[in-house]
Amino acid sequence: MRKIFQPNILFIFIITIIISSILNFGWITTWNSLRVPAMLPPHFDLRFYQYGALAIENDFNPLRTSHAIWLKHAILTGTELSKYFIYQFKLSHFLKLYNEYYFLVFANTVIIIYLFCCYKIISINKKSYWILILFLSSGPLLAIERTNNDLIIFILLYCSAIYSNIIGMILNLLAISIEFWPAVAAISFIKNKKKIFLFFIIILFFIYNYNNLVTLGEPEIGEGLSFGSKFFSYLLAPLQLPFTKHYHVSFILIFLTFLMLIKKLRFFNLEFKKKPSEFEQRLFLIGSTIYCSLFVIASNYDYKFIFLIFSIPYLRQIKNKYQKNLILISILISSNLLWIELLTNTKISTIFNSLFKCVVFVILLTLLIRFFIDFYKNNSLKKLFF
Repeated sequence: MRKIFQPNILFIFIITIIISSILNFGWITTWNSLRVPAMLPPHFDLRFYQYGALAIENDFNPLRTSHAIWLKHAILTGTELSKYFIYQFKLSHFLKLYNEYYFLVFANTVIIIYLFCCYKIISINKKSYWILILFLSSGPLLAIERTNNDLIIFILLYCSAIYSNIIGMILNLLAISIEFWPAVAAISFIKNKKKIFLFFIIILFFIYNYNNLVTLGEPEIGEGLSFGSKFFSYLLAPLQLPFTKHYHVSFILIFLTFLMLIKKLRFFNLEFKKKPSEFEQRLFLIGSTIYCSLFVIASNYDYKFIFLIFSIPYLRQIKNKYQKNLILISILISSNLLWIELLTNTKISTIFNSLFKCVVFVILLTLLIRFFIDFYKNNSLKKLFF
C-alpha cells in the first residue's frame, strides 16, 4: 500500500488522469481545471517552428513574421526575426513539421521525453514529494500546455548532467543552438578537466547579453506569470520610488546575498544530512545558475521554473530543516501564482508572488557562491581554471 503513494508512482497516476481528461473532456477544459490558461491550437508555442516550416514549404521568407498572417495563428506582424532562427526553421522543414501529423508526433514525443526525465529526477528519492509538487505547479504545467521549447532545452541539459564529458558538452551546445541563455549551464562542467569550454561559453554568454544587462528592454508579462529584475522593476514603477530600475533591483538583491554570506549569521551553510552525489550537484548548478542568470538579465515567463526541478534533489539534502523548508516553500510559492490568485486579487497576489521570486534568487545565489567557495578551498585556484 505504501508503494502506491510513492512520488514516482503518484507521478504516473496523475499523468494518466491528465491524459484521460484531455481525451474525454478536451484540451481547454483539462488545463483550465488545473489553473493553467490554455490556448488553441494545442502545443501553441512549439507551433512557432511549424509556422517557419510552413513558410519555407510555401516559398515565403520564414524570418518575416508579416508573412505569418497567412498562417492564421501569428501573434507578431510587421517585423523580421533574427537570422538566428533560420537554421531552426530549416530543421523544422526537414522534419516536415509543416505537416500536422508529423508536428503532433514531434510535440508529443518532446512531452513524453520531458515527463520521463522528470520521473527519473523524482525517483532519485522516493520519499520526497517536493519535486512532484513543483512539477504540478502553475509554471511547469504551463510549459507542458504550451509545449514551449524550454522542454527541449530541459531534456538536453538533463542528459548533459548525466554525461559530464564531451557528450555532455555537445548536448549543452545543442541547447545553446535553440536559445543562447543555456550557455550558463556550462558551469556544471566545473569539475571536468575541459574547463576551458566552460569559461569560453560563459564569457560568450555575457557578451551576447550585454545590452540586456545595461538596458531596461521590454518585460515579458504574461498576466504576472513572469520573473526577473526587469519584471519586478515593472511592478514597482507605478509607485514612483527611487532606485526601482531593474539594475537597482539586481544590485539590492546581490547586496542582500553578500549579507547572507557573513559567517556569524550562518545562513545557508553547505551542511548536508547526506552529501549530494556528483549528479545531484551538476543538476543543482544547472538549475540554480539558469534561474539566477535569467533573473538578472531578462524578464522571463514562469515556464522556466521547470529548471528549478533540477535543484530540488540537492536542496532537500540541506541539514538545517528551517532553511531547507524556507527555500523549497519559497520555490513552490513562486511557481504557483495562478493558485495564489484564488486567495486574493491579481495585483496583490502578483506582488506577493514576485517577492518570493526575489527570495528564491537571493537564497540560490547564496548557495551557489558557497558552493564555489568550498570548491576553491578543496581544489585551489589553479584547479578552478585548469
